[in-house]
Amino acid sequence: MNASIFEFSHYKTYLNEKIKSMPSKGRGQKLKMAEFLNCQNTYISQVLNTETNFTLEQGSKLNTFFDHSKEESRYFLLLIHLERAGSEDLKTFYKNEIDELIIKNSDLKKRTNVKASLKIVDQEIYYSSWIYSAVHILVTIKEFQSAGAISRKLNLSKDKILDVLEFLTSTGLVAKTGNTYSIGVTRIHLSKDSPHIQRHHSNWRMKALQAIDVNEPGNLHFSNVVSISEKDIVKVREIFIKAIDEARKIVKDSPEEKLQSICVDFFEV
Repeated sequence: MNASIFEFSHYKTYLNEKIKSMPSKGRGQKLKMAEFLNCQNTYISQVLNTETNFTLEQGSKLNTFFDHSKEESRYFLLLIHLERAGSEDLKTFYKNEIDELIIKNSDLKKRTNVKASLKIVDQEIYYSSWIYSAVHILVTIKEFQSAGAISRKLNLSKDKILDVLEFLTSTGLVAKTGNTYSIGVTRIHLSKDSPHIQRHHSNWRMKALQAIDVNEPGNLHFSNVVSISEKDIVKVREIFIKAIDEARKIVKDSPEEKLQSICVDFFEV
């Protein structure tokens, strides 16, 4: 199943979808679950299709059965807690716990496990302008591995590009062999709590606005204002997060040919 457990607000829906996604649509899976929980096969069907719920002890065993990660296990048990809660106050408590965990797992730093390698003083320079990250990534493309080629591509003076390349080389983000430049550290990533994240977003939103003015046919720009329920906000955000994850996987294995910017915004007005 490609869907993340964090996309589900009911553990029974999650389990039913997970079973269906297994080979042969999960035939025999309920029997294996019953054997693992030391219960009747009919009990599994009863829980998945009626108001009967698994106990927390059974939920803990199912975490082992499905090989859930630590965060997935916690989320799964919270969903069971929510279904078993006997009062609205208790349901609200578990809903808040669930929402906090969803937000926590929306942090791309935790999903990608990428760590910044720059010193704080170097981060301030790198994220001061879009030029540094543009040049940094441009050198991964063979035809843009010289200062002259980069200067012409970005329509900036060669002296400016040489200054940027000197900085990138000194930090190890770019390597230099003769007059040819290549990538050093492959990726760096800013967490949502970084003091430089606002500048980084602003730098590339400004470039996006310039791209909108040029209006190249191959570019994609989407803007829309909607009204939506609170629970569906979580679902839509998770869709975007998943799409970003999938895009990053494609980019990782894609040959370096074009320099593209990816900007995604989904926020409350």
